[in-house]
Amino acid sequence: MHLPSLNALRAFEAAARHESFARAAEELCVTEGAISRHVKLLEEALQVELFRRLPRRLVLTDAGRNFQPILAAAFESIAAGTQDLQRQPRHLKVICPPTFSIRWLLPRLDRFKQQWPAIGVRVTTAPYDWEIFFGGEFDLAFDCGYPNRPKDIEAVLVMRAPLTPVCSPKLLERGVPLTSPADLVHHNLLHETPDRHDWEVWAGRFAPNLLDVNSGEVFPSGDMAYRAAAMGQGVAIGDLSVLHEEITKGELVLPFKDMQISDDREAYYLCGRRDCWTDPRIAAFRKWVSAEATWS
Repeated sequence: MHLPSLNALRAFEAAARHESFARAAEELCVTEGAISRHVKLLEEALQVELFRRLPRRLVLTDAGRNFQPILAAAFESIAAGTQDLQRQPRHLKVICPPTFSIRWLLPRLDRFKQQWPAIGVRVTTAPYDWEIFFGGEFDLAFDCGYPNRPKDIEAVLVMRAPLTPVCSPKLLERGVPLTSPADLVHHNLLHETPDRHDWEVWAGRFAPNLLDVNSGEVFPSGDMAYRAAAMGQGVAIGDLSVLHEEITKGELVLPFKDMQISDDREAYYLCGRRDCWTDPRIAAFRKWVSAEATWS
């Protein structure tokens, strides 16, 4: 069924209630001419005369008089439904890089739900860019690293991410030593991102001009690179903030444990739009994340 224009229906309902195009125009913040045109178009669409236009006033026809309360009830129902929807608690939508999400955020999220049961949280585990974030689909984002953020973004440091090579003890048992960074030239380098930023940063500090950081295997996430390292397939740059379990169990070891990068450029931040930063739900999540990071 083809319905008339919503603007035309609103214009007629207001004009019929006031029996005046001028007062309807004032209510809807449009011109009197716009109201008149909308009503005329509605009459043409319905092929029914809704008003008799007298020299100094409008008079509803029988059809118009019968139609007005139907529209009034419909618009009241829409308004009530809209208010109910706005009163419902909206989920906090968070986007997070896969490795940090799987290894740090998701295992702790039940504690937030217990502390703030009225605030629902939906986590999307995926890489993202700022254009996607500003599209309005997300309220908060965990940002790994220290990129140039847009000026309208607020960010708070969650935790630093100490970076150092990690590998399986099985790899060292094969007889290829890892006593100095120079020994890495004999090993397969495992990269967690296609840009190979991980090894580039570490080697720039501790093994300048020694390693071909473009060599080795590339994985779509740190989680996969760490799993490959634990299987003895090579050496990865490990983020120690998310590798506690593997290191405690002895699945991964740190051949150069004193050679770590740990500064604000290699860290996790919680980011949000400046105009929403003080929203009570966002403020609660920020406070909880900071407490979890300190406790961790």
